[in-house]
Amino acid sequence: GKNRDGKSQDGRSADGDSCDDDGSSDDDSDDHGSKDRDKRMTGGGSVFTTGKDRVTHGMELHCDATALPNNLEVNWGKGEKFHLDALSSVVCSDDPRIGPAKPVASFDTMVGLGTGSYNGRSGATVAFTFTDAGEPGRSDTATINIKDAGGRIVLTVSGSVSNGNQQAHGR
Repeated sequence: GKNRDGKSQDGRSADGDSCDDDGSSDDDSDDHGSKDRDKRMTGGGSVFTTGKDRVTHGMELHCDATALPNNLEVNWGKGEKFHLDALSSVVCSDDPRIGPAKPVASFDTMVGLGTGSYNGRSGATVAFTFTDAGEPGRSDTATINIKDAGGRIVLTVSGSVSNGNQQAHGR
């Protein structure tokens, strides 16, 4: 049952989160009233390594790691590939030096960490930063670092996105 505050008798709110009387969460994983679940970045394109190797990526990633779906695919070299299985953490922010233009979003930069598979083997990790600097995407940037299950760096790439567009959504 629920008490007069709308919480169940175990102290959880209707959505199942444990909340203090002021509406804050006992843990920092959920910001009650946050619209991060509605914010996401989509798109992708190509970025080139310092050796001029092409790295392609495609994504739909939310600013709340628990909001689904969260997809990231990265392909490079002669058949090298990374597939995101879980988004571990993510932060979306507005860099005042970047203007995402239209459609207007409340953020333009996404920084995240996740786990997935590298060439079909689980246990790989990814760290990424994506920016949306407006249309048609020529000023968008991507930084992607992938390690295999043994912790060995298998990809490090950072640069402007070409042949693509990263789009921030949500206010």
